[in-house]
Amino acid sequence: MHGIVYDGLHDEFTVPQEFAQAILTYRGSANGEERPIRIIQGPHSQLDSPDHLDVDPVHNEIFVPTRHGSVLVFPRDREGDVAPIRVLQGPDTMLAGDNVLAVDSVHNLLLVGTSVGKEQARLLIFNRTDSGNVKPKAVIGGPASKLNGFGGPIAVYPAKDEILISVRGTGPYAELSSDEAYVGVWSINDNGDVPPKWTIGGPKGILRMPRGIALDVNNKNMLVSDKRLNAVLTFHFPEMF
Repeated sequence: MHGIVYDGLHDEFTVPQEFAQAILTYRGSANGEERPIRIIQGPHSQLDSPDHLDVDPVHNEIFVPTRHGSVLVFPRDREGDVAPIRVLQGPDTMLAGDNVLAVDSVHNLLLVGTSVGKEQARLLIFNRTDSGNVKPKAVIGGPASKLNGFGGPIAVYPAKDEILISVRGTGPYAELSSDEAYVGVWSINDNGDVPPKWTIGGPKGILRMPRGIALDVNNKNMLVSDKRLNAVLTFHFPEMF
């Protein structure tokens, strides 16, 4: 499992299960061999080896990217063989085969990182409720953007209109490690070939394969997990807050 989301509003956490083709939700205090409180699974769900997801606790929705270029949206409190309430898919969406995403419930935005090879990595910004073959309202990507592959789930900080992305970096072994890997910060108002506002990491930085990002707002820190280093790194980043 490469994704886990904690819903502090309802004290639940949700994970995708690739082998079972399922979305599992547990109590926040779950411990030991405990059953999920809800399972979304079955042919009507259209789930296809789910690997990442995000939960919007304000609007009670779960967003799941698929490997064939679509985003499925489910009611948060439903279970069983549930059909999506919305499906974002089609050539105009620019969604490709490998996607990560995040929901900004404050600004009603859906942010999707999509890539087909390192030269076609793009951040697509949609309205949260978009459905069908809809063009993104903004696209961040291109040489100046330095987006060349997504390392893991996207994070958002709505209070400052910021998007945080772990970027794999380049080179022949970038899938495993790159000294150009970094975490970049963009604005939700960016559009086009826009460079990050701030970066932490490469070139020649400490990060090698950054994955998850979490924010400690009270202490103005960013926490980054790195798969290659097998470590969680904490950076004091007051400028971002």
